[in-house]
Amino acid sequence: MAAYNESQAGSYASALAFACLLAMFPLTLGILSLLGLAIRDPAVEARAETLIIQIFPATAQPQLLDALRGVKQSAGWMGLLSLAGLLWSASSIFSTMDFAFARIFGTKQRSLVKQKLMSLAMMALLVVVVGFMLAANAVAALFPLAWITGFVIGAAVMVALLVALYRFVPRRAFSVRDVLPGAVLAGILIEFFSLGFPLYARLAGGFATYGAQFGLFFLLAAWFYILSELILLGAVVNKVLLELQVANSGVGRSKHQLA
Repeated sequence: MAAYNESQAGSYASALAFACLLAMFPLTLGILSLLGLAIRDPAVEARAETLIIQIFPATAQPQLLDALRGVKQSAGWMGLLSLAGLLWSASSIFSTMDFAFARIFGTKQRSLVKQKLMSLAMMALLVVVVGFMLAANAVAALFPLAWITGFVIGAAVMVALLVALYRFVPRRAFSVRDVLPGAVLAGILIEFFSLGFPLYARLAGGFATYGAQFGLFFLLAAWFYILSELILLGAVVNKVLLELQVANSGVGRSKHQLA
């Protein structure tokens, strides 16, 4: 906890959560627009809409689905804007993550052009991972203990995503071995968080105190913030372990020279 506080990761988590909150609807609309252009089947698009909404907290899904459909129906040219929003969302989320990782690891940020290219590459990876997670949930439902199977598969996919984030978002070369401990810790904690958040939302009934719209906002803000904290916690763990590894290697060299 001391290393986490010293890294100011909590402040960076707030910025990352805010970027995710702002990018949520443009990102979702952009993905659905791409699917609509590729498939051109309203039934399939509606199914994809429901599957994507399932990524978010269960207590927020009905309101999110209504809000998403309302936005889609409010403007006929929303498809073009949402495609541009997809690119903007990728840039804003991963640019903020690049900033946070740069502060945590003590490195410089990328140039603007390289940052945009990295953001687009990570956005493509994120879309693939979302597809894997949706497929994993469908496969898990076929087994008797679906929630256990879903947890294991979901944790494995999340760890793989975090390994990619910790390796390629910072402007520093890391091996899989360097980032795996933090990715495993954060991935498992995120899966437990996903299971426990609905209970927390029910206990914290104040989310709906000021109406459905404000309740939805506070619910998603809390969800994104905790998710961002767990992602950055994994980065801090990797930083601490790397520093210990460097310190131990230095001590080992000193002892060898004295001998």
